[in-house]
Amino acid sequence: MTCSNLKYSNLEEYSDLLARNAQKASKTLRTLPGEKRSAVLNRVAQILRDRKPEILAANKIDLEAAAGKLDDSKMDRLTLNDARIEAMAKGAEEIASFADPLNKVLESRELKNGIKISRVAVPIGSVFFIFESRPNVTIDGACLCFKAGNAVILRGGKESLNSAKCLAGIFHEALAEAGIDQDAVQLVTETSHDLVGMLLQRNDCLDLVIPRGGERLIRAVVEQSKIPVIKHFNGICHVYVDKSADMDKAVNILINAKTQRTGVCNAMECVIIDRHIDDATTKKLIDCLADRGVELFGNKDAQSHDSRIKDIGDDSNYHHEYLALKASVKFVDNVAEACDHIEKNSSRHTEAVVAEDASVQDYFVANVDSSSVMVNASTRFADGGEYGLGAEVGISTDKLHARGPMGVESLCSYKWILRGNGQVRG
Repeated sequence: MTCSNLKYSNLEEYSDLLARNAQKASKTLRTLPGEKRSAVLNRVAQILRDRKPEILAANKIDLEAAAGKLDDSKMDRLTLNDARIEAMAKGAEEIASFADPLNKVLESRELKNGIKISRVAVPIGSVFFIFESRPNVTIDGACLCFKAGNAVILRGGKESLNSAKCLAGIFHEALAEAGIDQDAVQLVTETSHDLVGMLLQRNDCLDLVIPRGGERLIRAVVEQSKIPVIKHFNGICHVYVDKSADMDKAVNILINAKTQRTGVCNAMECVIIDRHIDDATTKKLIDCLADRGVELFGNKDAQSHDSRIKDIGDDSNYHHEYLALKASVKFVDNVAEACDHIEKNSSRHTEAVVAEDASVQDYFVANVDSSSVMVNASTRFADGGEYGLGAEVGISTDKLHARGPMGVESLCSYKWILRGNGQVRG
């Protein structure tokens, strides 16, 4: 069995090679100058543009193999086109343009004994990044990890394997031209779940696991891993429309949050409506979704407001990520009740309030415990590119150590450096 330059006879040997190679490469990346890391990313962007026909050809193989097996939202995620390839290239260039996140002095002071102490940003080390069939994430993840001085093992979904191989090959070409260890970015080409389980045991070589995908994938990783995990759980995102809202804003936000792209984690999955909004305006809010093909579900109270709202069944079904032209509807008495509903049903990803009343806005911001909170803006803005991070390895719904869209700085750790002059502790 072979993979790129790796030769192995079984999965156990392959997992060992991947883990040890990542650890080895991470040691060289610690001291690689920031200018050189940025130069590699700019070269990646150039090759992406030059190799567009090759990338699209590889992606076509994946799309044809997946046809009829994946739903529309997953096919959309799998698809590459000119615009998405250009977005990858621009993302690589933007990440390259960022200031070097490493060796940055985060704080410094002098102790009473004369020792000078500082806290300095350093790479995490070696990252195992697991994601589903979104081939562009191959480049996003590699660029972000590399910029932060980390070696990365990339494991995407089997449906995107041909696309991912092509994209990883482009990154390897840029690394080779710069004389940098190509094991800084490794792509797992074996699709066996057993291999993932083996790598999750390698806390002797790997420092962090980032699973990006559905809840089932992430829970499986958390249950198996001996390595620290940053979780990117599903996106059960809410938009609360308060009675004080500008209803034209509300309509535009609901349409964008639900229908601009349905198969993404920052799409709205539940609209919460203040029951004090008049019937005609409430109908307008429901119309803007239903008229665009959104299938609506709610409890008996919600159904009493509009016959187009179907029975959601048990209230536990409000904790559901549709990733389709479907949404839940909930009616509440006030912002406090809206926040209570979000507290119970949210995945802590992104929530939005549409309100002109400043006290409602402030209450919502203070009481909603999610990684991103929007005021009079669509949930679709919860994205590393939109936040000026260049790209993201995902949106962390954890609180330690990173939260929200994870860019370059979220892929760094720190160490304390003390400079003395012979001091000893008494």
